Amino acid sequence: MCFCGICGTSVYELAPASKQIGLCTGALNAANEIVELKEHMFVAATKDGGLREWLLDIPAWEMYRDDPSGSLEPGKPYGAKNPATSNTIACDILHCSCHCEGVQFDITRPSPSSSMLHSPWPDLLMPYFENASDNSADVKWWIRAGGTKYLAGTCACNSCRRGSGHDIQCWAFVPKVNIQKTNGDSIDFKLATLKRYTISEGAYREFCGTCGAVVFWHCDERPDLVDVSVGLLKAGSGVRAEEWLEWWTERVSFQELAQNKSLIEKLTVGLKDWATRKTANG
Repeated sequence: MCFCGICGTSVYELAPASKQIGLCTGALNAANEIVELKEHMFVAATKDGGLREWLLDIPAWEMYRDDPSGSLEPGKPYGAKNPATSNTIACDILHCSCHCEGVQFDITRPSPSSSMLHSPWPDLLMPYFENASDNSADVKWWIRAGGTKYLAGTCACNSCRRGSGHDIQCWAFVPKVNIQKTNGDSIDFKLATLKRYTISEGAYREFCGTCGAVVFWHCDERPDLVDVSVGLLKAGSGVRAEEWLEWWTERVSFQELAQNKSLIEKLTVGLKDWATRKTANG
């Protein structure tokens, strides 16, 4: 994967054998009605289906699309040819790392300290174009499931799109006090290959300077609450890490600003359908 060494944006991937170049659609200046999602590949590696569960009308493959036996119909169990690895140290500690493992850290379960901070509402829950974000009631919106999980959601804003190189970015909202180095020390955003890019005054994104993985987003307005890129979580259940995260399904953050509007409209519907299916299945 080739990415910008300054801001971390993934730009393209070169396949050595075929010499084909795969462009990262989020890095394009225009995508709507130009770029169309046609298929999911390597779904088996997710263990739980990943985003495929939210976009069921898109053909999916366990591995490569040229393997007919690997076609995944809706409802078919996900294979384990290349399962996501569970590096969970204990049930209350979740290990996280980028692709090259230059950036590694742990997340702990919510604790009383997790609520001892204040944060304005995110656009995910309170759309900024129609609501004030000040959270005057001091709701601890990032703590879910009776204090056992963190809120997670999808984002389609231009900053996340251009910063990751992808049309959809998944974040988990985790208090800084619950993010620690693998030796147990408090996180300080100075992990080995971690690099920082200042998006705007008071807003920052961290990424791995070796493999380009998006790692954190945080800002001075809420310094004690960090957006953690969900792709780094090594949960036993799969990439959605549902034993740790409660996914918001009523909205895609900043969906009104989405560049690939047709894709985000499908995602918005798919999230709600997924929530309905989960409720029906108990």
